[in-house]
Amino acid sequence: MLKQLDLDRSLDKHRYKIEIEDLMQQLRSLQHACWEKKLPMIVVLEGWAAAGKGALVKKVIGYMDPRGFALHPIWPPNTEEKNYPVLWRFWQKIPHYGSIGLFYHSWYTHVLEDRLFNRVREAQVPALMRHLNAFERQMSDDGCAIAKFWIHLSKKELKQRLKAYAKDTLNAWRVRDEDWQQVKRYDDYRMLAEEMIIQTSTGFAPWTLVEGNCQRWAQVKVLQTVAATLREALDRSQSQLIPPSLPPQEHLEPTEPDFLARVDLSASFSKKEYQKRLKKAQMRLQELQLKIFKAKLPVLALFEGWDAAGKGGAIKRLTDNLDPRSYEVKAFSAPTAEEKMHHYLWRFWRDLPTAGKIGIFDRTWYGRVLVERIEGFATDTQWRRAYREINEFEAMLTDAGYVLVKFWLHVSPEEQLKRFEFRQDDPFKQYKLTDEDWRNREKWGLYEVAVNQAIGRTHTPNAPWTVVAGNDKLYARVKVLESVIEAIELGLRNP
Repeated sequence: MLKQLDLDRSLDKHRYKIEIEDLMQQLRSLQHACWEKKLPMIVVLEGWAAAGKGALVKKVIGYMDPRGFALHPIWPPNTEEKNYPVLWRFWQKIPHYGSIGLFYHSWYTHVLEDRLFNRVREAQVPALMRHLNAFERQMSDDGCAIAKFWIHLSKKELKQRLKAYAKDTLNAWRVRDEDWQQVKRYDDYRMLAEEMIIQTSTGFAPWTLVEGNCQRWAQVKVLQTVAATLREALDRSQSQLIPPSLPPQEHLEPTEPDFLARVDLSASFSKKEYQKRLKKAQMRLQELQLKIFKAKLPVLALFEGWDAAGKGGAIKRLTDNLDPRSYEVKAFSAPTAEEKMHHYLWRFWRDLPTAGKIGIFDRTWYGRVLVERIEGFATDTQWRRAYREINEFEAMLTDAGYVLVKFWLHVSPEEQLKRFEFRQDDPFKQYKLTDEDWRNREKWGLYEVAVNQAIGRTHTPNAPWTVVAGNDKLYARVKVLESVIEAIELGLRNP
């Protein structure tokens, strides 16, 4: 594939000057249109060392409004970044709606250079490729325009440029040992690049191969493609009509399982049995916390459930005996203005627990297929595709070694009403009861359908749901603790 590129393509200085001035004016205008339409864009620059990526970036920066784009030069991950999934650090940098993100190297380093130098196991590569494609598809589905470039050089040109850089006192620091290895292992590197391009060139994020021996030619081709990608994305955003929302589904289809109906809500513990099992579980979890830390095993417990189902009480018992330095509880409510300017998963990626710690999320990304679905905050298209996005997200986490435990705390409508009335009469708990809680209760049937469908479509071998009978709070608290312990012990046995 790369062998077939005509690396003799070139552009003279006069023609280059005319082309580049016109392109920069186009890009400045398109950048403004992106801002107005709240259209984000990702530009990925990959290629050989000394391929001219830096000069290209400098040219772009000189013409574009600096308030509307961000440059992200990607270096090897630091100590903190190594304690998270591969894509974690890139999710921190995705452009907000209306801005452009330029990635000087990117997430592809992990399946290219890291692979060349045996920093990633070959058995991991297929899953990594799937995760990269899923990430880019999620960005594209959210309206982001994506342009990816591989700037190709001949072996001779690569060697000449590296030698020139090495002799230049101002640029010698740029030449790494890995760059010389690209020359030495040119054919191996090219084959890895071709495999990467074949497996990750998709309809929503295709690769553009750029003949790079002539830097003028390469710069013009890249900028022409960026401009064309932006125009196409803007045209697409203007032509897309939001389909009318379907009325919320009030009943499960006959073929859909009713997971909530299977729960035995009569399950309960006596006070004595509760105290005995709770103490035993809390002591065991305290022991496991040290093992988690030593093994650098990240643990994430997700809590969803009906209002007043006992999530807070279960979380408190879960954390009572733990070292507070090794766990963190995150309570998620409606997204902020900043969070609304990004993909809905962005805020959850930011708060993932690091390796060796326990993260506890009170409410999660399942809001997209629950409250956002029922209340109309997400379109039908958005919440329907979220099942796939959630499964992909959770697969990325478990592939990265996370122990993922998902709870739905289930209570009957009668028990919920009793708890609401108790809160209403208790001056110390009145703050927990809101008008929104009463409104949600009126939509019990709609939420019941949404919950059953969420469980059915996101219950996977590596990220299964645990539906907890919550009418008896004592039983629910112990069930949660013992389920977390079981999952951690399994994770420690099978790292």
